[in-house]
Amino acid sequence: MKKAKIVSLLLVLVLIVGIFAACGADPAPAPSTPAPDASTPSTPAPDAGKDVVAAPSDTVKIGIVNPTTGPLAGFGEGCPWTEELIVDYVNNELGGIYFEAYDATLPIEIIVYDSQSDTTVCSEMAQKLVEEDGVHMLIARHTPDTVNPVNAIAERYGVFCVSIECPVDAWAAEGDHEYAMHSQWCLDDIVATYTNMWAAMGYPAAPENKVGFVFPNDSDGTAWANKWTAALAETDYTVVDPGRFPITTTDYSDIIKTFKEEGVQILVGCLTCPTFGAFWLQCGQMGYEPPVVGVGKAYLLEADALAIGAELMDGLLTEIWWSAGHPYTSSLTGWNGRDLEAAYNEASGRPITQPIGYKYASMEICVALLQAATSLDTDELLEVRKTISIDTIIGNVTYDQTWPDNNSQFALTPVCGGQWQLQEDGSLELVILDNALYPEIDITGEYKDRV
Repeated sequence: MKKAKIVSLLLVLVLIVGIFAACGADPAPAPSTPAPDASTPSTPAPDAGKDVVAAPSDTVKIGIVNPTTGPLAGFGEGCPWTEELIVDYVNNELGGIYFEAYDATLPIEIIVYDSQSDTTVCSEMAQKLVEEDGVHMLIARHTPDTVNPVNAIAERYGVFCVSIECPVDAWAAEGDHEYAMHSQWCLDDIVATYTNMWAAMGYPAAPENKVGFVFPNDSDGTAWANKWTAALAETDYTVVDPGRFPITTTDYSDIIKTFKEEGVQILVGCLTCPTFGAFWLQCGQMGYEPPVVGVGKAYLLEADALAIGAELMDGLLTEIWWSAGHPYTSSLTGWNGRDLEAAYNEASGRPITQPIGYKYASMEICVALLQAATSLDTDELLEVRKTISIDTIIGNVTYDQTWPDNNSQFALTPVCGGQWQLQEDGSLELVILDNALYPEIDITGEYKDRV
């Protein structure tokens, strides 16, 4: 009886095994895997025995604080459209960014908040990006007012930051930068560019040629005033400096009166568009028309120049950071300035602005750094920064410069000199007149006397 039970159990087991074997003999077909797109690189196979850790996130998060509204909104134009060009290219064309440490390919995403062109709001939004959104890196852009607050948050929290579009002098004046790497021109280059243009217009360095300073007491104005004071002290120009004035000033009559009495022929400054507009209007009302005027930032953008008035802008000098005609090509996408200009014109129906080139470049820099890294570890990104050299749409970016007063590391970007010129149809054209520092940039016009 006992033997019969054992035999029965064995038969049952054989039957069960046979059933499972039959199921495995003819499995349901597995879903087919689509053939990889030839334009999208496949994820590299992991190395045998390699240590792989979990990625800290499903996406690479890049935080941006942009002056979408407020006095600096012209600088913020084109965001996030410009950045999304790079996001779409990386995610759709490249399939994301591969990180060896995670053996994973991750897409990138941007998170954008409006700074309202306000330094306090800028800090608050940068802090929100770090604390609430958990971004892996920050982008700081658009003049010291909205660059330095984001840099400060990056330094406080130890978050990697791509900083751009602010004079190096104003950025470095904030102290050591361990986590923020910067790219822009130095004010030494601005001084050289403007003085070249003054001389070409018939006002070389000589005691009888007087330079009037129009600098407010904000971070940009202070940095510019300090540099111009030191630079012109080594020349034969005579400086007439009425001192720094509050950015909220609306009555410039005392300053203008001083310039008239001293016979100042050259004006130099660094102002916002509304501030310069009010100052320049009062100059006209008081009958003060200096032959040479070059004020930084105020009318860099065509929309700002037109807001002041096309006739009032005729013949005014300006620095030029970038133009669609600059001879630089992105090593990431293969685009040049004309490609970006055409895309923006089609998408917006508006002329492209100089900061849009810098927006595009800031994303190029982020991607190049991420592609060169094996992980999202901040310390590794800091090491990658020291050796990377990137060909961007605004020129080559290599972080091989160190500020003499601290350990802040930065890259120099091109700058040239130009002039707004009134056209017969009433429009304004910004022509490039001085390329002494970057001769690969084409001269596009001739000097025009303002008065």
